[in-house]
Amino acid sequence: MPARPAAQNAPSPRKSQRTRGRVLDAAARLLASSGYAHTNLSDVAAAAGMKAGSLYYHFDSKEALVEEVLRYGTMHSFEHVRSEVERLGPTASPAEQLRAAIQAHLDSLHTLGDYASAGLRIVDQAPEPIRRRQYAIHRRYGDYWHGLLERAQSAGLLAPDLDLLMARLFLFGAMNSSVDWPASARRSTEDLTTALLALMGV
Repeated sequence: MPARPAAQNAPSPRKSQRTRGRVLDAAARLLASSGYAHTNLSDVAAAAGMKAGSLYYHFDSKEALVEEVLRYGTMHSFEHVRSEVERLGPTASPAEQLRAAIQAHLDSLHTLGDYASAGLRIVDQAPEPIRRRQYAIHRRYGDYWHGLLERAQSAGLLAPDLDLLMARLFLFGAMNSSVDWPASARRSTEDLTTALLALMGV
């Protein structure tokens, strides 16, 4: 998981980083449950066990805090997927790469918990400058997945006339929705990966 950035000029970096992490965790939890409009810094501070004024040492505005929650969640997934695919080595087949990527994305989503739920819920509620920067990260991540699907298509695993943009959006919709499934429908990420690949005919 990418490290949460420490506050600048912190007298005690380890303590500062732990406190910053507590703030981010509290913000992710509240954003996931209450949405953007109903989450304020005083509530985040209380949930993190600190005074509201102390929170400004780590984040100077609600917007900066929200953007970091969103960035952290997306980049964790991106870095984890890329790492798992690269770990297979250069001789891995497109099918192996696609399986690794799907399971890594699912593992990341289900590990992130509130960060994943917050990201899925509030990205369209955030102010336009935050949305623009977050969508730029999404595009980079989407381009990476487009390459995986393109290689799978070239290898004959996907229909030659399949619209890869539409396929990617369907795939992400299926993967991302699994975090909100009822408890009775939940399965391991390995089982979810196998089911998704079967639906794709891979």
